[in-house]
Amino acid sequence: MKSFVKSHIALTVLICLIIVVVITISILTVCARSIPEDAPDRVSVGILPTEAQLAAAVKYDRVLIIGVDGAGGFFGDMETPNFDKMFPADSSSITYTGLSQYPTVSAQNWTSMLHGVRYQKHFVDNTISATVPYTYPKYPSVFKAYAKKHKDAHFVSATTWSPINYGSIEWMANMKKLYPKHKFKGDDPMEVEIDKLCCDMYIEALADTDPTIGFIHLDQVDHAGHAAGAPGTGYGDASYRQAILNVDELIGKLYAAYEQKGWLDSTLFILVSDHGHKLEGGGHGGETIEEKNVTLAVRGDKGNIIPGAPAHYVTQDVASIVMYALGEAQPDSWESRVPANIFTTLS
Repeated sequence: MKSFVKSHIALTVLICLIIVVVITISILTVCARSIPEDAPDRVSVGILPTEAQLAAAVKYDRVLIIGVDGAGGFFGDMETPNFDKMFPADSSSITYTGLSQYPTVSAQNWTSMLHGVRYQKHFVDNTISATVPYTYPKYPSVFKAYAKKHKDAHFVSATTWSPINYGSIEWMANMKKLYPKHKFKGDDPMEVEIDKLCCDMYIEALADTDPTIGFIHLDQVDHAGHAAGAPGTGYGDASYRQAILNVDELIGKLYAAYEQKGWLDSTLFILVSDHGHKLEGGGHGGETIEEKNVTLAVRGDKGNIIPGAPAHYVTQDVASIVMYALGEAQPDSWESRVPANIFTTLS
């Protein structure tokens, strides 16, 4: 009798758990698809390269993606000598008014950038990326998509915010995933020192790895944007501007590392932000200009970059830019496109 009761209780608990999971998934799905009517169109409208265009593409040996969390379009308001060195205005494609995915939150946007689809397709948010490894085969990352045809390729991903490596990028044998927080033992609430360590770890990995696709994520600018409250803190204030300048120094270190390797001419450099912050009080997730405008900068030294601003860039388009630069077709499941006015070979 006791065993029957226990079995009945266990079955009831299991059924309740299933119901909770189903309801939760339903709520998440509805919320993800409920984009406000006044939200701008986040659909990619660029170019899907044809086989002939891919064959005629100027191909790079590698791509480096530098992700600056929470920077929005603020690089356009700062004197940043190292950013300007990596992305000279007369030979780079740069916009500070690209569009973040809706909602303007980190995991939603980093996952979109790396997987070529909007959040309303991949459903990875901050909670999911921190707790569930990415295993959804329908929307592979740029790393997984490229490795499908190039099994000997190597990749490096160094992220200050670990959920990107955990829940936004698949686990792959030929990828180095670097977590600086695991090595850092000090007190660093603004993540200034952790960003430095992340940069150093990425550069150290280059000693024995030539990553076809390298990705580094830096987080201190986002922390500064969230620090509103005291004088001189918050989006656009003194601490935020200092965080941008700190990251600019790290950009210089990355540039020098690739220069020392002799990789400048053969690398496509990309710098992106995932979202900005509210002008009053900091924070993000909404639809203000400061939250949704983001930076995209693209530089390559093979003579195929159109100086100026690309046309209608949204964050998921990063994936298409990477694949096109490497001369590979993107997965059919992706909805991203290469924005017009970046490459001379795509008109």
